[in-house]
Amino acid sequence: MTDSLNASFVVSGWAGTLAVLAVSAMLGSSLVGAPRAGARPAVTYATDIVPILTRECVGCHRPDGSAPFSLLTYEEARSRAGRIADATERGTMPPWLPQAEPGTFEGERRLTPEEIRLFGQWAENGAPAGDLSAAIDKAAETGWNPGPPGLTVRLPTYTVPAHGGDVYRNLVVPIPVAETRWIEYVELWPGSGNVVHHARMMVDTTSSSRELAQAEDGSGFDGMDLRSNASNPRGHFIGWTPGRTRLPPLDGMPWRLEPGTDLVVQLHFRTSGVEEEVTARVDFHFADAPATREPAILVISSLMIDIPAGASDYSVTNSFTLPVDVDVLSVYPHAHYLGKDLRATAILPGGREVSLIHIPNWDFNWQDDYRLSEPISLPAGTIILKEYTFDNSAENPQNPSSPPTRVVYGSKSTDEMADLILQVLPRNSADRRQLLEEQAWKHESEDMTYMAHREFIQGQALVEGGDLDTATRHFQEALQYRADHVGALVGLSRIFAAKGDAQSSLMIARQGVMMSNGEDAHALDALAGALAALGQADEAVGAAQDALRLAQRAGDTALADSLEVRIRLYRDSDGR
Repeated sequence: MTDSLNASFVVSGWAGTLAVLAVSAMLGSSLVGAPRAGARPAVTYATDIVPILTRECVGCHRPDGSAPFSLLTYEEARSRAGRIADATERGTMPPWLPQAEPGTFEGERRLTPEEIRLFGQWAENGAPAGDLSAAIDKAAETGWNPGPPGLTVRLPTYTVPAHGGDVYRNLVVPIPVAETRWIEYVELWPGSGNVVHHARMMVDTTSSSRELAQAEDGSGFDGMDLRSNASNPRGHFIGWTPGRTRLPPLDGMPWRLEPGTDLVVQLHFRTSGVEEEVTARVDFHFADAPATREPAILVISSLMIDIPAGASDYSVTNSFTLPVDVDVLSVYPHAHYLGKDLRATAILPGGREVSLIHIPNWDFNWQDDYRLSEPISLPAGTIILKEYTFDNSAENPQNPSSPPTRVVYGSKSTDEMADLILQVLPRNSADRRQLLEEQAWKHESEDMTYMAHREFIQGQALVEGGDLDTATRHFQEALQYRADHVGALVGLSRIFAAKGDAQSSLMIARQGVMMSNGEDAHALDALAGALAALGQADEAVGAAQDALRLAQRAGDTALADSLEVRIRLYRDSDGR
């Protein structure tokens, strides 16, 4: 309608111009450049897009960042406007893994629905620049600004090889302080966002890390599993991951730094096909006063990880019961590529459950330490339950193995881990001491169980290969770690039976049955075999029948079938 009316006017001179203006005003026309009523203003880079990029994106999308391309300039952003719109629409960027109400954690990387719409509209309209002279400084660092550091320590330069997969390097250097200082805030700069996957900062008040470094090339030593006394600064876990947001330190919780302390920075490199020199540094910001509150680090780990090839929903669980009241300050879940769904829950003494964190779609490349906006108070007796699932199927696009292979616990990225790291604040120093003692006892027990299991697995493999003597040594080593390891007892019983020593086989099998409270089918099976070898057929049949019931209850059809065969043989040997 507007076009047909305007076409009917033949205008000239001033009168014609007035007529056009009048009709334009009446019809809401944009003939003179005025926007129509209700029309949204154009979305431009300078006005709408660059503030979002600065807040959420350029921490990684910069020349020295971990992202594959930079978004520091208008041209860089314009050339990828469509990809930006698509990634923000799908929710893959900015990366934010926890599923929780907005505001649960500090420094959340989230976009509002309106911001997502702005990216889409900007791309659809050809990514207009706007007034670039008015654009804010896109190179500014995001998050809280700690100001200039009181001390900067540079680590020795390390040359990352072009090939070779995962490299863990622990770099060691003295921290040059002449007197006791209190450290309020630390910032770890990895030196490269391209080849550094993540980094961790530790301190060593002994000479152990320095001696290991000197035994190699003087700069540091290899390996994720520390062989030195290096540890987290007291009550703090300090690291670097891609996209990490700067957060101000919590009040009253600096940590003590003594003269003579060595700095140990563990860098996890992933080779890129190009050799690269990396120089990390650490900025220390000093506190004006000593600590008035002392947090503690609580770690709930799992070493017994053995994920079959093809398993899409492998579960790993573990828990810790709090012996004292604490406030949970931050949560750091950790797994590798096969991680699928990571959940941590606090079960209060009355049974009420409080979610600490839930990540339904884990991504190894975007792990982080998540500080709670409001600490969660948990009373003594609370069970902290960790429940992780892993996907080792071909359908997992993150699976590093094609076709999938068996994956066990280990430090390589192609291995798996299942850690939950919490920073908690006990009520007083006595409670803190009790908490850490309870944790140490639990860790020691779990370490012993893992070492026993590892020896047992090696022994089993040797039995299958026919090397019974070496297998015996591994089973005996497993029992040194855990005297109640039923699998190792069963293995030894069967080796002695195979060697014709039925009395020793019987003695060890009975110990296995006792250690399992009569609830292990394999121990009862070994007992039956030893009894049969000694001519005690009736007793052998009874033990085998008990084993059969347990195997059937557990759904172990292979064992159940073989037990039925052996029961018939035992009966036949007795002439029945």
